[in-house]
Amino acid sequence: MRKLLTIAFMLSLFIPGLSAQTLKITGTVKDEAGTPVVGAAIIVEGTSNGVLSDSKGVFSLNAKMGQNLVCSCMGFLNSTLKVDSDRADFTLKEDVQMLEQTIVVGYGGVKKGDLTGSVANVKMDKLAAIPNTNSAISNLEGRIAGVQIINSGQGPASDPKVIIRGFSSINGTQSPLVVVDGFPLGEGSDLKQINPADIVDLVVLKDASSTSIYGSRGANGVIMVTTKRAEKGTSHINFSQQTVVSQFNSKLNIWRDAALMAQLGNESRSNAGQNPLYVGKKDNGVYYPSVSEIESGTWPYYTKWDNIIMRVPVTSTTSLGISGASDRVIYNLSAVYYNDKGVYIKDNYQKFSVKLDVDYKYSENFSIRSSNIIYRDWRNVNNSMDVGRNPLWPVYDDNGDYYRASETDYGNPMALTDKVENKNSGFDAISFLQSTWKITDWLTWTGQLNYKYGATVTDKYNPKVYTEDGTFNNGHAYIGNWLGQTMIPETYLTYDHAFGKHRINAVGGYSYDYDMARSSELNSYDFVNESLQNENIGAGDPEKNVISNGYSESKLVSFYGKVNYSYDNRYLLTGTFRRDGSSKFGANNKWANFPSVAFAWKLHNEDFMKDVPEISEAKIRVSYGLSGNQGISPYQTLSQYGTETYYDDGSWKTAIGPGYIIGYYGSNSRFKYWGGIPNKDLKWETTSQFDLGLDFSMFEGRYGLTFDWYRKNTYDLLRESYLSLSSGYDKMWVNDGDVLNQGIEVTLNANFIRTKDMNFNATFIFSRNRNKVMSLGNATAAGLNTDPNTGMQYEFTGSALTYEPVGMVNILAVGQPMYVFYGYKTDGIIQSDAEGIAAGLTGDEAKAGEIKYVDINHDGVVDEKDRTVIGNPNPDFTASLNLSFSYKKFDASLFLNGVFGNDVLYQYGMTNAAAEPKRWTIDNPNNDYPSLRNNRQTKVSEWFVRDGSYVRIQEVNLGYNFGRLFDSIENIKLYMNISNLYTFTSFPGYDPEVGVDGIYWGGYPRFRKYSLGLNITF
Repeated sequence: MRKLLTIAFMLSLFIPGLSAQTLKITGTVKDEAGTPVVGAAIIVEGTSNGVLSDSKGVFSLNAKMGQNLVCSCMGFLNSTLKVDSDRADFTLKEDVQMLEQTIVVGYGGVKKGDLTGSVANVKMDKLAAIPNTNSAISNLEGRIAGVQIINSGQGPASDPKVIIRGFSSINGTQSPLVVVDGFPLGEGSDLKQINPADIVDLVVLKDASSTSIYGSRGANGVIMVTTKRAEKGTSHINFSQQTVVSQFNSKLNIWRDAALMAQLGNESRSNAGQNPLYVGKKDNGVYYPSVSEIESGTWPYYTKWDNIIMRVPVTSTTSLGISGASDRVIYNLSAVYYNDKGVYIKDNYQKFSVKLDVDYKYSENFSIRSSNIIYRDWRNVNNSMDVGRNPLWPVYDDNGDYYRASETDYGNPMALTDKVENKNSGFDAISFLQSTWKITDWLTWTGQLNYKYGATVTDKYNPKVYTEDGTFNNGHAYIGNWLGQTMIPETYLTYDHAFGKHRINAVGGYSYDYDMARSSELNSYDFVNESLQNENIGAGDPEKNVISNGYSESKLVSFYGKVNYSYDNRYLLTGTFRRDGSSKFGANNKWANFPSVAFAWKLHNEDFMKDVPEISEAKIRVSYGLSGNQGISPYQTLSQYGTETYYDDGSWKTAIGPGYIIGYYGSNSRFKYWGGIPNKDLKWETTSQFDLGLDFSMFEGRYGLTFDWYRKNTYDLLRESYLSLSSGYDKMWVNDGDVLNQGIEVTLNANFIRTKDMNFNATFIFSRNRNKVMSLGNATAAGLNTDPNTGMQYEFTGSALTYEPVGMVNILAVGQPMYVFYGYKTDGIIQSDAEGIAAGLTGDEAKAGEIKYVDINHDGVVDEKDRTVIGNPNPDFTASLNLSFSYKKFDASLFLNGVFGNDVLYQYGMTNAAAEPKRWTIDNPNNDYPSLRNNRQTKVSEWFVRDGSYVRIQEVNLGYNFGRLFDSIENIKLYMNISNLYTFTSFPGYDPEVGVDGIYWGGYPRFRKYSLGLNITF
């Protein structure tokens, strides 16, 4: 024994203490159920030495005896172990309901359990398998209660429409404010500059308590975007590749039977008293084969236009990220390249962006953070090709030129593809610099400067021969330039202090928002030589050049403050105040105040609830507040001058004077609306909102419920009012009108299975919003119409339809939801001429086979006095269900999304290849489809209104996590996704998901997308 002690003593002279011995520590990280925790950070306390656990929860790193290892992972409480051997196994306790997770809600964060407002967040890693689009916001469709995402556009560079808790404005902006890492990018920002792989989560602020800190910019809700930051003591390289191949989820509704098309075309003209076309002779210089020629094959041409002008759409996203962190520096560098080839040939979109974030800790009390994004995009537009073009027309004529059925045939898709130029490119630079000074343990100063620069260039050329515009102008070239700048310096103080059972977190600050936009346009006509198109715009007649430019700027000055008070972790109170001053309004109304207050009661922390351990959280929330809207163009309170260019005596002339063109009306838009008269009393559009909510969960957060009821009233609507003819103007901006939204939101979460190897979760979301126009102001001043049967005051809004049906569709009506359809009621199809006359119809409209319009006022005649509300494009409710399952390294999910009770106006519902064969004839006297009649001026009627409800299998995901396959690779994940697998609907068109006006504008079937993705972490 003495010898052993002597040897140990001698060794201690040569070894600098056994306690300082460096060991290679190996271990595992698991949760309380024994399931490996992937991506947990294990760091040697007080150093930058750290690693992440792999797919099996295993880690290894070097540490010295006696040092502490700290293990952390989102959703779990931190755990610390002291090194006393070469083995360290962590068992992490779940952070119940993640109530300690910090949610970014504007100028700071709040623990999830301490939220007093209506706030929802979505983790982007849960959506990683969804096909990338131009905007990450698209992926929120159906994921958050009260948030309606409409992805009606499918072409390259299309953006979603985002509506939070219904429409609350008529002419002001209806889009939410998007804030990225504290930088307000603006209302309606589409996030195209942000790499989806960089985003950690998206937080949506819905009620006034959470949005009013942004004052006038938060009236339509706020979307907070948080991007990635490296964990201290780690460094990684992340590579991801996603390829998406699309196909139509239904067949194209175009003519495949050319003989039937010709036969029905003849029938349509005959019913209109016109000579049939397809009789084997020329009409206006164009030969139309007879039906027999087509059936026998004598006519040699049959063109499948869809095969010629369409292709398989392919989208590719490649992303590379490098990140690391030490005691002082955190950096994240990422680059992404996105390439979207649309369904039409040469319809392409590409974008590339680089993002660099650097955090530098200068001292314990002072740090600097910067973020910089450089973004470029390129778009070649070649869409809206006439895939339904007559299949009897060839692509080329006998001379090898593009075939034209007549001198006014401007629809040959290949001619337009090859000869028309329509392209644009954009550049954005976004920079953010923030400094933070921790003055004391409870007081922090933050100063930041946000800057965004954007520029776009658009080139268009319409050739002399194959386009109507080019033919009329002997060639027309256009070059447009736009640039804009936004600069937002702001500074604020944060007070955070706890004493006894009290805790106060307060923020007070100042913000200045400067926006500038500048544009120029050059139109050149009458080209001598058009071989170089826009590349030689000087080839046009210089005397016919039309040059214009514009400039605008606006300023917003804000003072704001917010106080969060907590007593005994049971009672929470939030008060917010913001004062905004906008240059867009008159001298007497530039400033407005936007206060809010919210209260929350944590029942689960009360003594009477402590004997109910099954309840993890029970919190009641109530809030009320005001927010504003200034989303109109600048200078509406000032007199504005404009120019009018006209052609006179062989030359173009320009007049300048008070007023400017604000719109067009009449046949072929021949008449102009003039504006420009100032309204010095113009003021803020204001929204008041009351919210009552409940957050409830049981069994350590395995089952949860979030419920909200809200009432949102928007008044002093920013809208244009008609003026008397004596004013010399048509319209002026005023504050007039009132819109109400109220509804409920329900989110249910359930973790049915949670074991070591298996998890099964379900999330159900239900939203219901009721929208109503309460007032449109003075009927005379607003130019309102009055329904003769109900006395309802209304005005038409939106676009007029010019083909099928003809006329205005949408109205804003007092007592009705926004954008309801207004037209004629119908009662099937007229079966005899006598029935038509008895119904009060005259002329061709009274004939057998026509739509039977209803004489609702019973005056014996069907006219405009018989119009009424015939449909509502707003849904009764929306719902979604997400099911996710994981077993060891395998994971899968299924997402269903539905919209119910909305009406869609099915434009072109009569004249398509599926509908025309069902037409009324003497031999087929049905009561569903009218007879065919060429050039029928169809009224806007109930016949076109269809149920737009649908349930879509929106996402099916499969993934496999390979873990660490090589020493240099920490993790490899392979996943597959199918989007828009199938849509259950009775809607007869391609897709019931249309724009906010509820009008079906045709297009093509929705894409079913097949994605294959690979993520590698080094």
